[in-house]
Amino acid sequence: MDTKKLGAALLTGVLAASMLAGCGSDKKDSANDAKKPLRVATNATFVPFEFKDSDESSEYKGFEMDLIRAVAKEMGRDVEFNNIAFSGIIPIIQQGDMDIAATGMTVTKERAQKVAFAAPFYESKLVILTPKNSNIHSVADLQGKQIAVQIGTTGAKYAEEQGYTIKQFDNNSEAIMELQVGGSPAAILDKPVADYFLTQDGKGKFDVIDIPNIKPEYLAFAINKDNKELLKQVNDAMAKLKEKGEFQKIYKKWFNTDMPNLPTSSDEVLK
Repeated sequence: MDTKKLGAALLTGVLAASMLAGCGSDKKDSANDAKKPLRVATNATFVPFEFKDSDESSEYKGFEMDLIRAVAKEMGRDVEFNNIAFSGIIPIIQQGDMDIAATGMTVTKERAQKVAFAAPFYESKLVILTPKNSNIHSVADLQGKQIAVQIGTTGAKYAEEQGYTIKQFDNNSEAIMELQVGGSPAAILDKPVADYFLTQDGKGKFDVIDIPNIKPEYLAFAINKDNKELLKQVNDAMAKLKEKGEFQKIYKKWFNTDMPNLPTSSDEVLK
């Protein structure tokens, strides 16, 4: 064998060995990832989905918090919560700095261009929250009024599309506080948030008004679009939790009602 052929053969062998080593490394990295805590991005101000009793508290409570813990346990992983602003959730998932978002996120076509959604875990809709002594009784009464909304939510988008004058806040708690101090006469929120508020501080003081002619919204975990393996694992874990009845128990605990039939994938919602 001449020196050129010998050199080519050696180079081919080195490249093949490198490729094999790389493949082994990829498998090892994948196995290591499965043992690491699931990095969860959340905005713990969305009662009753994710919240803390106080800013100083390290305990994350809520329906979605219990559900993501159960999903992670089914996957054989611990969870690591990271509390950040809602508007920063999608960018941090896109960057891969967090594995999954558990933050009461509504599945929309616009968001689905940026992140992948797991199977929906809750059906919701938008409502108006207003003090009992206000003169707002329907959607028509919102025209010309200042409406409190949370930045980056479907409620904020709806209000903008309707041409309402809006005042934006970082979270739902601040939007509700705006109503309590009389800064705005109404807020547009997700129904479970408003309903829960009526069982707590807002009991007997506020009304929830339905917004007609809008489609139901579905909430789901958000995952990086390139991480198809994690998406499959999360969907499989949720399916197993339903089979075992654990999903239904968590739902009943927080909403005191049976879990409705939900779409089996977010693709059904996005059609």
